[in-house]
Amino acid sequence: MTSNPLPSCCRVAAVACLLTLACDSPASPGRRSEYQLLFVSAEGGVLDGRLLPDGISGTDIYRMNSDGTGRQNLTNQSTYVYPTGTLAVEYRSLALSPDGRTIAFESTRETGCAGIWGMNIDGSGLRKLSIGTLQETRCNYFPVWSPDGNHIAFTTSREGNFPTYVMNADGTNPRNVAPLHIGNNWTWPTGWAPDGRVVVRNGSQGYIVNADGTNLELLFGRTDDHSAEWSPDGAKVAFIRNTTSGSSLFVMNADGTDVRQLTNRPGQDEFWGDWFTNDYERWSPDGKRLVFTNSIDGRSELHVIDADGTNDVQLTNYTADFNGWAPDGRITFNSAVSGSQEIYLINPDGTGRVNLTNTPNSQELRGLWVRAEPGS
Repeated sequence: MTSNPLPSCCRVAAVACLLTLACDSPASPGRRSEYQLLFVSAEGGVLDGRLLPDGISGTDIYRMNSDGTGRQNLTNQSTYVYPTGTLAVEYRSLALSPDGRTIAFESTRETGCAGIWGMNIDGSGLRKLSIGTLQETRCNYFPVWSPDGNHIAFTTSREGNFPTYVMNADGTNPRNVAPLHIGNNWTWPTGWAPDGRVVVRNGSQGYIVNADGTNLELLFGRTDDHSAEWSPDGAKVAFIRNTTSGSSLFVMNADGTDVRQLTNRPGQDEFWGDWFTNDYERWSPDGKRLVFTNSIDGRSELHVIDADGTNDVQLTNYTADFNGWAPDGRITFNSAVSGSQEIYLINPDGTGRVNLTNTPNSQELRGLWVRAEPGS
């Protein structure tokens, strides 16, 4: 969702440089010392507000090597003792900074109401950025980094509704950039444009606004378009348009020319999956493919399609949430297809599905690839 003013996308470029790494095994997209997977794990606890069997604890953020070894709990707080009782802590919406060193995420730790936190990818430097307060219903959601890493857009309930805010990366200077007069009760950031403006969604309508809150406008000046994502080189932009069949995937040149409809099927084509999703890049690092979700008949199925609209491949015929492009060009997702939520890899042609976490007694999701620290 985020593009670099150069204008290539910082996070896509970070993944692209990992594509040079060699594969060690079918389950491992690269050398263990090169990068690792961060993910959320609910080990017999609570996941997205649902009490899991025999569970009393919430979730934590873990990391592990790409071959499944070296599993480590980074947050170590799955419950919080609140005056009214013990609450399960949840961690959601993991977002990697453009330099690949820091994550921002939602957590209900310490307050029971979601706040935005920051942490180094090795688990050090945990810090509060925009803390939630349960009794004041001051909750915060969906952090999205700016391309230069200096700002974070997010949604907050601090005004009694849910406008989009932007704050400095250290949590200072929060400001309302998308007030609720534009539509219904929720707005949320879906990304940043190459010129540093915030892309906001409000229901099924997209908007774009300066990071200081000025010049709030319809996305592309049109109704029915939302969820814009610029290609890694900034030359094209993919977006979702509401259509008679539901919603479909479109691509156009970044200057607005050559608008093309890539999909036309029943249901809702979306870039948005799991409500508490991570901020993943839908474009492949080489800019040749796009991953999207088609929601139909109660399922949210993953597809990948070439950027020219050809070679539409259905990756799953079951509900799955996209977890980003793996460093070797495969697609990462989480699904409960095997009974419990697990993180998987699959080839872009739909073959070779691999269970990456393989922990049937846990619930694991929201995988996020990071470059490992030297010596790890």
